[in-house]
Amino acid sequence: MNDSSLHPHDRLLLPQEKLKSPIWTMGISGIVLLLISFMGFGVNRSEFYHAWLFSFLFYFGLCAGSFFWVLLHYVTNAGWDTLLRRQVENVASLFPLVSLFSLPIFFDIFSSHLLYEWTRPEIQKLKDYLEKSLYLNVPFFCLRAFIYFCFFGFVSWFFRKLSCVQDEDANPYHSLRLKRLAYPIAVVFGFLFTFFAIDWVMSLDYRWSSTVWAFYLFTGAAGASLSFWILILIMLRQRGYLQQLNEEHYHLLGKLLFAFTALWAYLAFSQYMLIWYGNIPEETYFFIRRNYDGWYYVSLLLVGGRFALPFLFLLPQSTKKNKNFLGFVALWVLFMQAVELYWIVMPMEFSRNFAVGWIELIILVGMGLVFLAGYLKKATEAYLYPIHDPRLQESIEVYN
Repeated sequence: MNDSSLHPHDRLLLPQEKLKSPIWTMGISGIVLLLISFMGFGVNRSEFYHAWLFSFLFYFGLCAGSFFWVLLHYVTNAGWDTLLRRQVENVASLFPLVSLFSLPIFFDIFSSHLLYEWTRPEIQKLKDYLEKSLYLNVPFFCLRAFIYFCFFGFVSWFFRKLSCVQDEDANPYHSLRLKRLAYPIAVVFGFLFTFFAIDWVMSLDYRWSSTVWAFYLFTGAAGASLSFWILILIMLRQRGYLQQLNEEHYHLLGKLLFAFTALWAYLAFSQYMLIWYGNIPEETYFFIRRNYDGWYYVSLLLVGGRFALPFLFLLPQSTKKNKNFLGFVALWVLFMQAVELYWIVMPMEFSRNFAVGWIELIILVGMGLVFLAGYLKKATEAYLYPIHDPRLQESIEVYN
């Protein structure tokens, strides 16, 4: 590696011993909160399972979106984000941890049948279910879930592993190998995420369908993971790490966030407009359920908060280069991603009116603490950026 790739005062590693205590504290606190949330199982089982699914989808989306950014780096042969890439590799490698969050959902699928209506014995006798029973049945659902979790967990681990190996042996062949593998894996990734979105979210109402549903969910997950990525980079930079990170990197990240904000709005509006115009009862019921009572105001919040505000704020070049402003917008988009997933999942439980209970908050925070503890542990195990990547210097000197 060229010596100019290193900043004279750069720190390459997080202090493992210093962070050991905070990692354990966050992890244990998160587990305790999740255990406390099981009290909600005795209060309202249906609300508990829906709240658990909502939180699981939020953190699964952060991992899926992060791995998308890793794949995009190699597929597009990008150089500007080489300095930043290790952090999304760390987040994506949390797939095995997030997969464990799904266990209570399987318990419901096999026992209570409160989440997915199509798992109930009385529903399985209806004609509209029988038409889809070849795909929507518990054994096949579990098999597909096993494939999703194994694939996402293995490939995210493998990409990070080779990236870290390159830190030790400085062999540029690792980058070339990952680039070659990224093309077919990106295709499989898109294919499996599509069916994951159908299985775990769209089948909450098995009568309903949307042809752009997977792309719509993916765009939200990509934008949220990009926001999480931005927040991580800003916090590391403020604490004296990643000294080469500059406003050009923020500008490029801001442009990506702006683009995915617009793409999300395009897909959301297209889905809404086509379904409403088609006026097919099985399809329009999804929006009818969310356009009345308190959910109507959440729908309006998504229009203004998930699209209009980030779009307008990120429009000027100056705001995208300002790390404080960009961090605020990223935090807001991350919050709106949680609101959107809540708007998707929770009306199946609170069909009469909008509500946020203590169960939902405790599960979301509990999973979040475990998730952050997992991220910090990953971050302390490797260099903060790929120090021997052949395109590192290009990333440091980026200008756009």
